[in-house]
Amino acid sequence: MIPYYRHFGLERDPFLDTADPHFYRTTPALARARDRLVGGVLESRGLQVIVGDPGTGKTSLMAQTERELLGRDDVRLGKILDPSFATETEFLLGVARSFGLALPPRSPAALKNALKNYLYDAAVLDGLTIALLVDESQNASDEIFEVLRLLLNYDVPQRKLLNIVLFGQSELRPRIEARRNLADRVDEWYELGTLDANEARALIAYRISRAGGAADGTALFDDDVLDAIVGASAGTPRRLLTLAHATLREAAAYGRPRATRTDAEAAARLRGLSIPKAAASSNGVAPAQPAGESGAAEPARRWWQFPWLAAFRMR
Repeated sequence: MIPYYRHFGLERDPFLDTADPHFYRTTPALARARDRLVGGVLESRGLQVIVGDPGTGKTSLMAQTERELLGRDDVRLGKILDPSFATETEFLLGVARSFGLALPPRSPAALKNALKNYLYDAAVLDGLTIALLVDESQNASDEIFEVLRLLLNYDVPQRKLLNIVLFGQSELRPRIEARRNLADRVDEWYELGTLDANEARALIAYRISRAGGAADGTALFDDDVLDAIVGASAGTPRRLLTLAHATLREAAAYGRPRATRTDAEAAARLRGLSIPKAAASSNGVAPAQPAGESGAAEPARRWWQFPWLAAFRMR
């Protein structure tokens, strides 16, 4: 069986849920966040935090920030994909490994001292900027947050020895704010939101074009299908791409040259999503309906409700 995207003449799957830079499309908000993250690291500002609901693009933003920093000779970068370590010792060993240090298991105090010496040599003697990126930071225990606070204490008069960038789901913010001694060290907060309708449509078109389709990737969908997909996704990038993928796969299964609203509804139903019943406008907003004080649509009014019409009707 050929992959569904071959049915539409595409060279590769445009909607894989990975941080593939080939398919990355920035927005003005994401570009500003990336530039400020990179700038904060290069200025040795210490701690920066990025939060957002699942599927809003945190991991993709982290990948782009990582690419920017790895392109510099004066930056040394470490990365932890999930900080849910069982103990302080395991976390410290994980941080050391992320920088290429093969430290033997020791007491937490000995590991912190070894990391401090490494950071001093790299940042002060070698003149490097050291940064640690941590994804899924909402999974960190209180003990790990305390270790991060202690690592941020390592500095010299001119700069921080270690810069930390935390990426996490929305619950990360209140967890940090509950620890004032850590929250006060946050130099920048960034909150990722959802896409508006135009951005969502542009993302789908861009992904299809990067997969070998026409520049206007919307040609693979009937006119109202993209509005349906955008409405059901509520602007969440991951949900948007997953639903677009499933809609095209439905259409390919039936041999259709373009995805129809029926395909979109079937794809949404299988994922527990609902597609707005009213046709969406070009900006993704359903047309307004007249409503009375209760919010319900007013019924059509009859001729006898307009007394001045009665004279014409009696003739």
